Amino acid sequence: MPRKRLDVSLSHDEFEDLNNALEDHRDGFKRMAQEAINGFGLEPAYWTGRAEEVEGLRESVHEHSADEPDVPPADSDLPREAESARDLDPESEPRN
Repeated sequence: MPRKRLDVSLSHDEFEDLNNALEDHRDGFKRMAQEAINGFGLEPAYWTGRAEEVEGLRESVHEHSADEPDVPPADSDLPREAESARDLDPESEPRN
């Protein structure tokens, strides 16, 4: 299956929001597994596997995250942050 590579810069709050969303998603799959034990939906093993996949994703996000300085040094070759993804897409229509 094709893979996607993400290289994003997040504030502390955004990072915590992402982590919380992944935890909620994982816990939702765990609830589905519990409901499946009672005869609802797909097999419990399916939902348990999905919960494990999301937990692996959450762990990968933590493993590959690193703190960065608030402001890049003046002599840095790093591009300035765009206001939005639209600002990085040269084919998008300009905002007024």
